[in-house]
Amino acid sequence: MAATVTAQAISVIGLGAMGAALAKALLAANHRVTVWNRTASKSVALGEVGARIAHSAAEAIDASQVVVVCVLDYGASDSLLRAPDVVARLKGKTIIQFTTGTPEDAQDASEWAREHGVAYLDGSIGCYPKNIGTPDGSILYAGSRSTFETLRHTLANLSGHALFVGERFGNAAILDGAVVGSFSLAATLGFLYGAAVCDAEGISLDTYLSLASARLPFVEATLQTCVQMIKKGNYSGSQATLDTWAAGIGQLVEYSHERGTDSSYPQEVLARLQQAVAMGHVNMSWPPCLNVSGSRSGIGVRYNLTGLPFRY
Repeated sequence: MAATVTAQAISVIGLGAMGAALAKALLAANHRVTVWNRTASKSVALGEVGARIAHSAAEAIDASQVVVVCVLDYGASDSLLRAPDVVARLKGKTIIQFTTGTPEDAQDASEWAREHGVAYLDGSIGCYPKNIGTPDGSILYAGSRSTFETLRHTLANLSGHALFVGERFGNAAILDGAVVGSFSLAATLGFLYGAAVCDAEGISLDTYLSLASARLPFVEATLQTCVQMIKKGNYSGSQATLDTWAAGIGQLVEYSHERGTDSSYPQEVLARLQQAVAMGHVNMSWPPCLNVSGSRSGIGVRYNLTGLPFRY
């Protein structure tokens, strides 16, 4: 991880698995870390490795200029930060908010922070606690670019990939939902379904994994093609049209029925393909089957994926 240029006093509020990982990463980078958690016992292990333990959220905020918040939800965060004995203490300080919420939650919190003289960054963590403080860690930040730049070296201690995604406070949450809640989830579900099919036939899952991994460059190339199609509003496909895909997925659904493997995942994909074909998009590629519509304000994608549980 990046070396710390200047050690800072940083407080971490919320010590679940992720909050504790954030605190440990800051301690490892030699920052002066104060921690607080509603359940005091969660602070003990961090105290043993050098963190100062605060006895209240207000005390934790008093201890530092930068306050990291990582609690259950925005309701819990608001109950702590907007308490009468806390609000005045936050003026002139910086909050880095890692609590999971909607884009609207992030926007509301940022407006509240501005009204109370608090610098604010909304962060969305795209990795597991074990990846925090490592080159594999990934965190998105939205808000004031100047605040991000001021804290860039400190944020580099938390993850190898600290990416600023714009001054619109909801951007981090939107991108996190798109990548983790949609793309990563769908990719994992697809992989697991393939594993169920292979397992039903007694095919080595290690062999399946090696083959799936080898296909990643193909998937990346397909994604690049789809993005260009969406940007141009031209979905014509010359390599594999939707009817070709529908025929292949249809065979997988038929096989699943024969073998007794849960087929709800490929059936959902097939239904999307068939719907697009019925609408006259037979000679086009993937984007039309997800009802992609372009506009000056962005791209809207409406997609509902079902398919759990799988049967192994």
